[in-house]
Amino acid sequence: MRHIILALLILIGSGYGSIDQKIKKTKSELRKTNKELRTVHLKLQRLSKQIRTLERELKSIDKRLKNLDQELSRANERYKEKKEAYDKTQKLIQDLTQKEIELRERLMELVSKEFSKSLLLTSMENPTQEDIIKEEILRAIQKKEELQIRQVSKQFAHTQQKLKSSKKKLVALRSQIEDLLKKQSELKRLKLIKAKKLKSYESKKRSYDRTLQQLTQERASLQKTLQRLSILKRPKKSKIKVKNYGQKSYKKAKTTRYKGPKTIPPLDRFIILKRFGTYKDPIYNIEIPNENIELKPLEPNAKVRNVLNGRVILAKWTPHLKNVVIVKHAGGLYTIYAYLDKLAPYIKKGRKLKKGYTIGRVNNKLIFEVTKNNSHIDPLDLIKVK
Repeated sequence: MRHIILALLILIGSGYGSIDQKIKKTKSELRKTNKELRTVHLKLQRLSKQIRTLERELKSIDKRLKNLDQELSRANERYKEKKEAYDKTQKLIQDLTQKEIELRERLMELVSKEFSKSLLLTSMENPTQEDIIKEEILRAIQKKEELQIRQVSKQFAHTQQKLKSSKKKLVALRSQIEDLLKKQSELKRLKLIKAKKLKSYESKKRSYDRTLQQLTQERASLQKTLQRLSILKRPKKSKIKVKNYGQKSYKKAKTTRYKGPKTIPPLDRFIILKRFGTYKDPIYNIEIPNENIELKPLEPNAKVRNVLNGRVILAKWTPHLKNVVIVKHAGGLYTIYAYLDKLAPYIKKGRKLKKGYTIGRVNNKLIFEVTKNNSHIDPLDLIKVK
């Protein structure tokens, strides 16, 4: 609403007084708007990169969650089986421990009996026939009990080995159960991360939407300014074929190719942030026409130069484009300079300028546009780039 009111004030101002006077009254408001617009393009680039990074991270988390879900499902099935085995092993250990105690007692009893019999046999002197018979009976009993002792000893050793194996099995089972619990914990942690990233993604996407809307308003503002100056014809209300990408599309601007000699660039040292022509929005997958180029100066307070001899037909402040200068040249050629932080004192409407004259200064970026006979020209066809 604030931007609509400002636009109306500027339009009405042409019939009620100086535009400059109207602008002064709303200068504080415009400064706030301008401060937000300064970082629009860089913010757009950062958000686009962050959103693409988030999308890759979310795909990675989804893949890991899917794998963990499958593994957890298999582990849960094993868990029931191993829990039963765990309980059985615990019971077996208790039984074997009790049996070990019983076997030890039985072994001690047998050894004690054997020792007693040996003493009895060795103590006999001048044995009678009956004593000899008793001795044979005792020897037979001794052999039988020696065999039983060996059997008990063997069973005891086997029991000890079985007990040892059962304990190892129990330790392994406990380790598997702990691993299962860790995987459950990891799954919950990843779900929390995903929820936070989704929330961050949605927030950044809303911010991206606002930024895209601001850029669209900026482009519309420049077109209206040019239309009022009769540099561009207002498009007729006719059906125009527009290529659709998703749910949104934009009309392509009328363009022509410049074939004349090249001239100096508006900035001495710069990098190109955005080129002329249609570019595809990385998030919405739609084509957006760009009718100008965006240059970033490599030094603060950089001079902006007039690229060809001509006459100033517009020099004013606008809410979306900051200071704007339009210069008319020979052969129906116009150059437009937007986002100037300062205008040179002598830059006024009607002032004749020679090639290379300073028209203002910029800190962060310069939007440079060229038109000829109602058509847009790629500014890089007109200027020399080092």
